Amino acid sequence: MNTRISMAAGGLLPAIMLLASCGQVRLANDPLTLSKQGSSLEAVQARSAAANAPAKQPTASPSPASAAAALSQPAEARDMSSMPGMAAAASAPASAVPAPEQAHVAYDARLTPAPTEAVVHITLTAKEGVQEIAPGVKYAVWTFGDTAPGPIIHVKQNDTMEFTLKNEGTMQHSIDFHAAETPWNVNYRSINPGESLSFTFKADHPGVFMYHCGTAPALMHIGNGMYGAIIVDPATPLPAAREYVLVQSEFYTKPSATKGVLDGDYTKMQNGRPDYVVFNGMANQYTGNNSLTANPGELIRLWTVNAGPNDFSAFHVVGAILGKVYPDGNPANALSGMQTYTVPPGGGAMIELTIPNEGFYPVVTHSFADASKGALAMIKVGNPPPAAGGH
Repeated sequence: MNTRISMAAGGLLPAIMLLASCGQVRLANDPLTLSKQGSSLEAVQARSAAANAPAKQPTASPSPASAAAALSQPAEARDMSSMPGMAAAASAPASAVPAPEQAHVAYDARLTPAPTEAVVHITLTAKEGVQEIAPGVKYAVWTFGDTAPGPIIHVKQNDTMEFTLKNEGTMQHSIDFHAAETPWNVNYRSINPGESLSFTFKADHPGVFMYHCGTAPALMHIGNGMYGAIIVDPATPLPAAREYVLVQSEFYTKPSATKGVLDGDYTKMQNGRPDYVVFNGMANQYTGNNSLTANPGELIRLWTVNAGPNDFSAFHVVGAILGKVYPDGNPANALSGMQTYTVPPGGGAMIELTIPNEGFYPVVTHSFADASKGALAMIKVGNPPPAAGGH
């Protein structure tokens, strides 16, 4: 069959589908393969090329350099940075930070028990570094505690948090706890490199909350990796369960001056064009030997935070029903028998489910453009044979 197909912008998907119908192209039909294909470096480059085609060129947005320059303007000329305590210093490129070469170790998604003490001391250190965000893809991250996301913080309702932020980075940073009730202009202010900031708050409200850097532009600081999850157990203990924490987030990339390391692309962040959408900082990391595990009939509790900074999460477990969903993790907010639950940027949920049958159950955002960029994890229930499925 001699069929001519246009590959102009917008014509690639119809072309693939037509070839597939003619038996000339084999498309993977299991979600893991599709997600790996979509989050490959080649796929990212192809999407970037299509998005930057002349006919589709969006209105130019400020680059990170021009954004930093804007922050040096008078307060009245700025937006978020004109707020008290939010003025940001010009950022040194994170790619200038040397990074040790080391194999990727999966972020530990298991929720460990909260401390038994009623007063909990927490220190987070802000610094820049390099992290693998997909196999073979290194990115110049801005972090709390060397990883994006930062460490999981687990406390109990009514605990007192004695918190310290240390800035060991090259630019201003700050902290914003969604679990706290505290003066923003006092405790969420930006601090300079070499400085520290301490304050105390009480964890009055149970749930799963985001924490993040709020230094302007907050979009850039969150987009480059400065976020994490804090879980506040309710005063009445929850039933025993297999518990995991999944933080969904996006990375927006461009080449940097450091060979083999990508920088954050502020224009893509502003335009909402992520190259990678991931759980706990890396595409597809909870698959194969790193799959999340459970036993048939065991209660599974998934604490999820959507760090964004832009996309909504359509949280879904393929082949399962979300038995109970608690928006923002508060036991007072109970929903039953959900198929998919929407988590906004800056929001969270506690999700409980029981899976009766042995097998593999993909955890995805049902926004499949994002799932194909790496937002996929696998729950392995029991000891099933190798997976093969749809989606």
